[in-house]
Formats: sequence, C-alpha cells, structure tokens
Amino acid sequence: MAHTVWGGAEDDGATVGDPSARFEQAVIAYAQGRFAITISHLRRLERAAEAGHAVVDARHAALRGALAARARNWTECCDWYERSLAFSLPGDHACRPPLFCFDEDCSGSAGDRCGQCDRWFCQEHGAEREDGVARCGPCLDVALHNLVQAAILADRVGTLVETLASWARTAGWDTAKALLACLAPQAAADLGEQAGVLDSFAPDRRAALLLYRASRTLHPTDLERACAPEPDAPDEPSSSTYEWLRPWEARALSRMGRHTRAWRLQYEEWLARPLDTAAVHALALTALRVFAGGTEPDHRVREKTARQAIACWAMVLHSVSYWRELERHSGRSLKADERKAASNALTERIRQALRDDDRTADRPTADGLELACELELAVARSLPEIMEDVLTPPDRGYDFSFGPGFLDLLASAGGRWKDLVAEVHSAVSEASSEGEETGSRLEGLLSPEGRHLTLLEAGRFDEVIADLEAEGTARHGAEENSEPLRGPRSVLGAALFARARAHVEGRRWSAAIRDFEGAAAVGVSLTGHEEEIGRAGVHAGFALSRNCTKVDWQAYVGLLERVLVMAPQHEQLRRDLAAGCVRLGEQVSQRNEHDEARARFARAYGLAPSNESAVAALNAAETRSAERLLEGYVFSRLPQAIEMLRGVLDRDETFQPARRALAGALYEHALDAAVNDDRADALSLMQEVHSLSDGDSRRWSPHRGPKYDIATGLYERAVLYDDLDEDDLRETLDLLAVARSYEVLPEISGLQVSVLADLVELLSADENYDEAIALVRRCPKDVEDRSRLDTAVAEAYTRRARRHLDKGDNAAARSDTRSARKYASARQLSLFQVVEADPLW
Repeated sequence: MAHTVWGGAEDDGATVGDPSARFEQAVIAYAQGRFAITISHLRRLERAAEAGHAVVDARHAALRGALAARARNWTECCDWYERSLAFSLPGDHACRPPLFCFDEDCSGSAGDRCGQCDRWFCQEHGAEREDGVARCGPCLDVALHNLVQAAILADRVGTLVETLASWARTAGWDTAKALLACLAPQAAADLGEQAGVLDSFAPDRRAALLLYRASRTLHPTDLERACAPEPDAPDEPSSSTYEWLRPWEARALSRMGRHTRAWRLQYEEWLARPLDTAAVHALALTALRVFAGGTEPDHRVREKTARQAIACWAMVLHSVSYWRELERHSGRSLKADERKAASNALTERIRQALRDDDRTADRPTADGLELACELELAVARSLPEIMEDVLTPPDRGYDFSFGPGFLDLLASAGGRWKDLVAEVHSAVSEASSEGEETGSRLEGLLSPEGRHLTLLEAGRFDEVIADLEAEGTARHGAEENSEPLRGPRSVLGAALFARARAHVEGRRWSAAIRDFEGAAAVGVSLTGHEEEIGRAGVHAGFALSRNCTKVDWQAYVGLLERVLVMAPQHEQLRRDLAAGCVRLGEQVSQRNEHDEARARFARAYGLAPSNESAVAALNAAETRSAERLLEGYVFSRLPQAIEMLRGVLDRDETFQPARRALAGALYEHALDAAVNDDRADALSLMQEVHSLSDGDSRRWSPHRGPKYDIATGLYERAVLYDDLDEDDLRETLDLLAVARSYEVLPEISGLQVSVLADLVELLSADENYDEAIALVRRCPKDVEDRSRLDTAVAEAYTRRARRHLDKGDNAAARSDTRSARKYASARQLSLFQVVEADPLW
C-alpha cells in the first residue's frame, strides 16, 4: 500500500521516517487487531503533519473514523469520515489516465482518479462532485455507510444531509440517493423510489436506517420491516448499541406482546428525557399495557407499573404540549370541551381498571390504586398555577403538570431532576406560607396525608375517619401531640368536622353533635360555626324530649351541656338547657335530693337569668336550703344561710318566704353581734329585721325599737337555759348583763336575781364562800323581790363564819355572823340550824 506525500518537504527521518512506511505499519497493526499501536502510528503522522513533514489524507481520515467507531465515539467518527470525503488530489498530481477502469470486468474507459485509494474508475464505478472530489465506488460506499451510521448514533443527521445531497444530486451516486431517501425523504423527493437499495445493506445498518426513517415518518411499513428479526443479526438488542433506538425497539416489543420488556426499555428512555412529553406518554402506554395485559405474574411489578402509568398519564393529560402535538398530528384544533371529554373518557377507563384491581387485591381504600390516581390528577391539575411565577427561563419550556407520583419518579432519576423536585416542593411551601389557597391545598396533597385529603375532597368522610382511627388504634401508646401524629390528627379532625356539617345538612342532629365533639377533641377550632352547632343541639334536644313518653331529663340536659361546650353563646340552646335543668331539678327534688335540685336550678338561672321558672325554682330551693341551715341554730351556718337568702332577695325582693327566713336569720345574727359586744352591728342588723318584717311579726316589736328587741331576744335566750352548771350560770349572767345594757326590763332583773341566787348556792355548796358573797354586788337595784338571793348570801356568810370558828378566828366568825343577820332574820337563820346556844352567838 503506497502512501504518497504531495507538496511536502523531504523527510529527514528524524521524526516519523518515511510517512508511507509509517502508514503501512498502522494499517498492518489495524489488520492484526493491535489498535493501540495503530493509533500511536497515526498520531505520530498527525504531529508530523502539523510540522509540515506529512499530510493527513483521505485514507488516514478513513482509518481514524473506523477506529473511532470501534471505540463508539460517534461524534469523532463523524468528523473523520466527513474529512475523508472532503479530501481531493492536488491539481499538479494529475497525470495521463490509463485506458481501462480498475474493475477487471468493466470495459469502460477511466476518466477520474479516487482521492482515497488512487485508483482510476469509469463513470459507472465511481463519482465526482462539482468541487472536484472524486471517489471510486467501493471507497465511497464504505465511507457513506459508516458516516450515516455514526451520524445517526451521534444525532448529527441534520449536518449529514448536506453531504449526502452533494453525492446524490451532483454525482448521481445511487447509494447516496438511497441513504438520503431514508434520512431526509423531503430532500430526496425528486430522486425517485430508492427502497430496493436498502436490501443490500448489512442487517444492523438496515435496521438502523429503517428505524430512523420510521422515527421521522411514523410509517408502519418501516416499523414492521425494522422490527422483523434478521437471520444474521447479532443477539444483542439494537438499543444496547444505538440508545436512540430504544423507543422504537420498545414499540416493536409491544407489537409482539412482550410488554414487560418494552416497559423496561421505555423506562430507560424516559430516564434520559424525564420531562419530554413524548417519552412520558410512551412510558404511560407501556406501563399501562403491563398492568392491564394480564401476562405479568409478579403482582409487585404490576402494581409498580400501575403507579407509573397513573403518574405519567396525569402529567400528559394536563400538559399543554401534549394537546398541542395532538392537534398538529390530527390537523385540527381541539376545543376545551373536546379535550375535557377525551381526557375524562380515558381517565374513567383507567379508573375502572384500577378499581377492579383494588377489589381483586382487596386493598384498603387509602392504599388503593384508584385513590392514587385521584390524588395524582388533583395535584397535576393545580401545580402549574404555582410554578408559573417561580420558573427560571430555561425551565419555562417544560410542562409542570406533576403529581406526587411523578415527582417521586423525577427524584429517582437523580441529578438536576432531584433538584427540580426540591424546587417544586419549595415553591408550593412558599405559596402556602403566603396564604394562597392553591398553595395550601397542594401542600396538603403533597404531604403524607395527601391520600386522605383526596378522599376528604371527594366527600368520602367515612373512609377517611375509619382508616385514620384504625391507624390511631395501631399506634396506641404514642403521645397525642407528638410530631408524627399531628398530620393524621389534623386530617382526622377535618374529616370529622366536614362529616358533622354534612350531618347538619341532612338533619342528622345527634350524629352531627358526635362528630363536632370528635373534631374538637383532636384540636379543630369550631370558632365561627357555633350557630350550626347550636342548631344541631336544639333540634337533637327537641327530638329527645318529643319522642319519649317519659322524658329522660338527665339525658336531655347531658346532651345540651355537651353541645353548650362547643357553642357557649347560642341563645336558644341556653334557653332550652335552662328549661331542661328546671325540669330535672323538679324531678330530683321529688326524691328529696335537695342539694342536687338546688344545683340544677342554679345552673338554669345562670344560663337564662330572665327565665321566670328558673328564678322561682331557684328562690324556693335556696330558701328551703337556708331554712334547713337555720334549724337548730348552729352559729357557724348562720352566715351561709344569710348569704343564700340575700341572693334570693336580690333576684326577687318580694319573695315573702325568703324575707321571713332572712328576718329570722338576721335577728339571731343581731343577738350574736350584741353578745360579741358589736353594738353598732347589732343595732343595724335589728333595724334591717324591722324593714323585712314590714311590721308583721309576733317575735319582735318594731314600734319599740331595736334595743328593746335585742334585750328581749337575749332574755329569751337566757330563759331557755335549764339545769345549768357553774359555767352556764356565769354565761347567763353575762348574757343578761348585755341585755340590760340595751333595755332594762323587769323580767330581765327578776331572772338575773334568780340566776345569781342559783350561782351563790352552787358556790356555797362548793365552799367557795368568798366568791359567792361577792356576787351580791351584781344584783340589780330595781328588782322587787330578792329574798331568795339574800337567803343564799346569808347562808354563805354563816357557813364561812363556822369555818372561821373552826379555825379559831372568832373575830372573823363574828363579823360574818353580823353580815348574815343583815341578809336574813333569826327565823331564817334557824333554817340553817343556827340557834341561841350556838357559839357564834
């Protein structure tokens, strides 16, 4: 193989030696499979070319292209083959051509020389472009085939079309025409039918060309030809060699019913273009076929494909680009109602399949595929509203109709897609914090409680409540306010509250009350809804009191009390509860449970102070209770009774039983104040007694004044004493002294002398003569008959005189005897057994 250097200087051999020999060594190494040595030789030649000692010609570029193809470096392969097809011989290298073409079977005369292999060829076995570049048939076919394959795999078909057109139009080469017809049918429209040329291509290249043309024309014939198995094709799938062929191979596998393999290929294609609507749509189709085909035995794979299909269909059906592309293919504009009808029809079919599978697998509602579909659609429908204002310019070309399932798929793709998911969640959270209703709703739907919120929006309250209550039972023992439980508790509260309102609308009053209570128990604020809560309580109470032959007032009051906790200011509820408390109080009063009855009446009055029945019942009950406190006159209970009675008169000052009871209590209180030396308070209280009696009392005399009544009252207390001991007698004397300080009455003086006489006699009997004699000084001067006291005092003197005499103190004995004679005559002394012969005389 010769390697000629045109226009170069003489090589001195210092760097590469003879370039032709060096190139021969590279070719021999390539043929032996020693590719690293081949590269080494070629690069030394390229460095020499940079120094002007060699030229990189067409053969050199073609060999570099072949090496790049083996390394699957398709971009570099394209560059080298394009360079090989652009090289032409220098003009001064032309010489006289031989008579015949290089093809031994050709008898035509040669007219052009190949710029790659230096062979002469005729017009049938080669081609020359307008710019003078000439190639023989074998060199041109190999270069074009390899260049097309590399361009397809490097996604550089657009730049390749110009090269093919130059060989197809100007040179009229059939291979170039056929390749151009495959890659750019519109550019080869005037070249005629070239389909038969493809049959001579190698199987892998023929499949690549057919699939590429199918990807551009969507022609079923091309797809069928490309997907047909080739007898001599390698076992390795085309997509493993040509990644861009994955969607078409997946389509072929789907046509053959191999849906699981097609789905896996399509998922790999989607990972490369996660936001390409076409890739998402294809993944949705293949995943749905696996789920609905019934051929996949692994139920976990079926469920996984179902959730992928749900996520992808929700994204596609709510994306603008999908409907725009559909309009482009259909050739007509779709109205909004047409798009909606088509979308609803498809989603309903998917829902039905999911619903049937949920029923077959016996999945709980909250874990079902149908609910996952509803959640995905709800989020995908609303998310674009949030994302419009936060997108960066490079992202604005994407459809952001994502649901939570699609966001999970994006996160699994990793890289910038995971960052995009974080941006979406951040945008939703920011919109929620700014008070946007859509943002708050989406934040809830994207949370772990999103499935329950979706059921809640659909009005399926029973399922939400049953599922969350079951979860709460399973997690029994965890703190109610712990962080993981706050979300489920809030959703449970919202569900209970929503169901309660639905019960109100349906006039199911008792059920509404139970749900309102349940919502409040998990922290739901009922502020602003007191009216409907109170209305439910009123109607429930009415039904309870009307539907029973004998009303259970205890249950009635208990029900309304529960409602009042949630609606404390509802007026009708308060009035009804007050009436129920009165009825319940009357009922328990009949069982002599007076304290309970009074508490019920007090509750009724507290709820409805204007309720006359409550006022009258409470006044009567508290008056009776005060009268029971006053029975037996226990001083410690007197203030409580007075306070109770004053409260009764504050409510109704004309209530006579309370006025009479309060007058009696104040009367006793005034006497106590007098005994305690609180004169002003005693007189004030007695004056109040007079005002309460209205002059109609047989116990006190208003016309004589408070002092008289106090004195009389104290006298009456003293008269009550009977069979008294020494201390009682002393207290009685003090009591009578207090009475005399208010008013001097004859009966007080008489009783005072009698008590003094009893005390003197008692002290004398105890031989306490000194104190007994001293008591005479406390005798009132206005008493008419003090004979009993004098006799008692005389006896005390006499007994003390005898004691002095026994001790030999005659003087003291005589003095006491003389004093005794002042209080008693000789006749009386004889009663003490004192006679004339007594030494005392």
